[in-house]
Amino acid sequence: MSATDREEMIEQLRAMIAGRGDGIDLDTPFHWAVAGLKQPGPFFQHLPSLLPPDSILYVEGTRITPKMAAFYSAHRAPNAVAVARDTIAPVPDIHHFQFSAVVASRLREFAGRHPVAELFDHVKAYRGETLLLSFHDAFDGTLRISERIAAETVAQFSQALGGSYQREQTGWRDPGLLRKVLWSLEHPDQPVAPSEEKSWLRRLWKRLTRV
Repeated sequence: MSATDREEMIEQLRAMIAGRGDGIDLDTPFHWAVAGLKQPGPFFQHLPSLLPPDSILYVEGTRITPKMAAFYSAHRAPNAVAVARDTIAPVPDIHHFQFSAVVASRLREFAGRHPVAELFDHVKAYRGETLLLSFHDAFDGTLRISERIAAETVAQFSQALGGSYQREQTGWRDPGLLRKVLWSLEHPDQPVAPSEEKSWLRRLWKRLTRV
């Protein structure tokens, strides 16, 4: 990591700990975790069967192309709310846009012509002030779906995409972990114990950055 990257990460971590980047997140004690979703085409094809038509899609990314940014802006949601940001550094581009079957179809087309990273890094969906799904590291990570969506709907969606799902306990962002990462960056001359580094620092670093 360069000195510039380190300073940016320190600045953004301080801001996150102070509350910047906060917003709605999964709010049910348990959620549905869907694994094995690797193809964006089928995902967008079947997404209308999972989400209410008046939902809003939220995306963040560090390599979103101008073409995709223009598409998101053309469908900008007028009633957007703050959503918990996943990427801390570098600061990602963020878009909130209205969901519909037509939008899902267009996203499927875009995904067939562009790498996922040019569309977004992370994608979420919400309705009102309720987060319905969160796909961190989309098509590489695990799709998490709120239990506000019926198990039968999730099962049909997962089956259609050839994935598997299970019920998992929801974990929320721990400011204490962010403070640990901040401390390690501010005190590079005091290394973290290897056991600690493996248990939280490396994992959290990968989750919170696109470096």
